[in-house]
Amino acid sequence: MESFRRLFTGVVQGNIRIIKKKYMSPLEEKAIEAFHQMWDPWENPSTESLQESISTWAEDCKGFGSSLTEVWRSKNDFKKFTDLTFIQTPNGFSIDIKWLETNHLDDKLVALWGEIIVSVKLPIKNVVIDPIRITAVYKKIGEEMKLVQFHSSEPDVTTGEESWAGTGEPKFYEEVSILFTDFVGFTNAVSTIPPKKLIMELNEIFAEFDMITSGNNLTKIKTIGDAYMAAGGLNDEKNHATSTVKVAKEMLNYLDQKNKKSGIKWEMRVGIHCGTVVGGVIGSQMLSFDLWGDTVNIASRMEKSGKANKINISAYTYDLIKQDIPCEYRGKIETKDRGQLDMYFVK
Repeated sequence: MESFRRLFTGVVQGNIRIIKKKYMSPLEEKAIEAFHQMWDPWENPSTESLQESISTWAEDCKGFGSSLTEVWRSKNDFKKFTDLTFIQTPNGFSIDIKWLETNHLDDKLVALWGEIIVSVKLPIKNVVIDPIRITAVYKKIGEEMKLVQFHSSEPDVTTGEESWAGTGEPKFYEEVSILFTDFVGFTNAVSTIPPKKLIMELNEIFAEFDMITSGNNLTKIKTIGDAYMAAGGLNDEKNHATSTVKVAKEMLNYLDQKNKKSGIKWEMRVGIHCGTVVGGVIGSQMLSFDLWGDTVNIASRMEKSGKANKINISAYTYDLIKQDIPCEYRGKIETKDRGQLDMYFVK
């Protein structure tokens, strides 16, 4: 698919790299360039280049998956490891790239993964490590692409899985349903409800949402303040769109029943969109699975463009559920950064 591009490359020939680019966004091209530059100090080590490389890898990155030594490393551990590596291999490494894939996640993030061949230039002989699976996330900061996540592993060719726990590369999901909820008037609630009571209320509601989500084969992704995000189809369910709408209905029904018995009344918008995403884990602390891609952004627009106690869905989602669930066409609705989009309310 055009949104999920594979970049095939030739090997490194001195400082000349043969690259075939097709359907690449400018941000993806900058990430590829930054990836190549990352290896320059490793191929031609010097005191200055090593210090710069160590600083970039150990301080700028938000997290490291397992390196070739099979463990997660702190900044200090990684610096010691890098120093020792180059003491033992003063001639550096030769990095040949077998293939790379990129995915433009949003206006600043690019995911990159592929396989490389590392040749270690030892005094007596060269040691070739082939293949090494690389996963990285680059973020545009100013005019530069900065590495914010990196890990490497050797794939277990007998199982098709990673050899070391925690090193699984980001996964491409061809079709999932993304659900966003958000409470209407939450800012006012924050100012009028004691904090302890507010947290108790949110905890009770989100705990129920968790039960509804898991009971319908959806996956809770995260909460962001008073917003709740879930996804259907991560386990290849065929009817993920219908299941996701069912979850949204159950959530609204739960709130309706709760409001009848509680002095605090909760109203909520729900937005759903279906499409392709990339999923994975990034960071070094409080690690959690997340999803990225245009599908997530449009699902968020569906929620923002909805109305209280309504389920607002995209035209593509409507096509997937129209045989099972009645909907009402709203027309083309103006959205932030997306122009006018066809939308439907679930009846």
